[in-house]
Amino acid sequence: MFTSIDFWRESGARNFGASLVLGFVLFGLPGPAAEAKKSRLEQVLSSMAAKGQASAEIVNLTNSRELVKAGAEQPLNPASSIKLFTAYVALSRLGINYQFKTRVQKTPDGSLCVKGGGDPSFVMEDLYLLVQGMKRKGLDSYSGKITLDASVFDEEMYPEDRSDQDSERAYNSPISGLNFNYNTITVFVSPSDKGKPAKIGPDFQFDFVKVEGKVMTAGGTDVTWDKKGKGELEVVSLGGKIAEGGEEWRKPFRIRNPSKAFGQAMAMMLESSGVRAVEKVSLASGTCPVDGPVFFEYASKPLSFIVGLMNKYSNNFIADSLVKALDHEVNRRAGTAAGGLAYIRTELEKIGISSTAKGRSFVAGSGLTLENRMSASDFTKLLKHIHKEKALLPEMFASLPIAAVDGTLRRKYRETAVSKLLRGKTGSLSGVQSLVGVYPNRSGEWIAVSIIVNGGQSIPESELAAFLADH
Repeated sequence: MFTSIDFWRESGARNFGASLVLGFVLFGLPGPAAEAKKSRLEQVLSSMAAKGQASAEIVNLTNSRELVKAGAEQPLNPASSIKLFTAYVALSRLGINYQFKTRVQKTPDGSLCVKGGGDPSFVMEDLYLLVQGMKRKGLDSYSGKITLDASVFDEEMYPEDRSDQDSERAYNSPISGLNFNYNTITVFVSPSDKGKPAKIGPDFQFDFVKVEGKVMTAGGTDVTWDKKGKGELEVVSLGGKIAEGGEEWRKPFRIRNPSKAFGQAMAMMLESSGVRAVEKVSLASGTCPVDGPVFFEYASKPLSFIVGLMNKYSNNFIADSLVKALDHEVNRRAGTAAGGLAYIRTELEKIGISSTAKGRSFVAGSGLTLENRMSASDFTKLLKHIHKEKALLPEMFASLPIAAVDGTLRRKYRETAVSKLLRGKTGSLSGVQSLVGVYPNRSGEWIAVSIIVNGGQSIPESELAAFLADH
């Protein structure tokens, strides 16, 4: 048998280059030609991966063909893309049609007790429907006392590993068992005539929210703001200017006492709907009688819809609420972040995704932390599993933002071949970018994309779009 050793001996040193070429051909050894065949995308990602700044993998889910691999096993911070793990486990365990329940009990003395179910999607419209439902059941008056029960979750409203714990911005809203409008308040500035003060205020008149300062109507918009908690008060200070005839300026902030916000909003809604309080309205935190009859129950939209809200707009509040909801449903106790995260990690292990091996770490289901570490290959495993099993494929894929269309990808990949086709969960923190999603190619095949970039680098979007368009 003629071997490569024989070839060396017969041809001599002058044919050394030729023998190497034969080696590349026969044995698939890497060489200059193979390196030259790398796409521009893979060259860029490989360069970043060599510096420990990127973890990337692109795979054809339909035929299992590997298209790009650069530092795929390197654990990096994926930021909000980690919400995909939270979404998958929540949908898998709770079911696509799971609904959060908000229950109202009416005591013999005519008082109301509201037991929250941890619904992270409960907003003004839901409160209106809840009150109208109680009216249809015959509620025309109540004592004036409303007890607010948020005990479905523990009292730790801010996950331990959440970054920027003290921020008053909306992304840092507290996690409660009884929620209202994502536990935020929005402040507006509306222009008037040039040279005159603009109209300012909150979009809902809570007695614990104070908006102060002055914004002048002028030739341009430059509104300054500051938000502080002072005792029971939430104080927003405004200044600067807003353009005459320009768009209204709006900014959401967190509310530190969600139950109080729910109670005040409910009391106002009852009054405006003609349900009379016999005495002065009073709000109290407490627990509803365990065996007390339920006067009215309000169910949220299905979990598949709520997961869509979470992934499309990368809503941290929903993600952290789902973590606690998992602990509550699985262990039948007040939901905790630690319990929910432990369950998610266990479920991921079942599909071959370890959150502890080789430098990996999964400590926050929203991704709002500096401590999470997962690799591109971990996300690819999830996408492969979803594609293979099919049970949750419609809900998971539909929950992803669409390039140049909606969510966090609305302004991305415009005027590219992947516009309106690429779906992906994005992640963004200081020095962190990620994209995990799917792309349907011209042949009707699904391409899985998992890219994590740390160290202040950016995802090479134009190269990615060109690469996907060619595959």
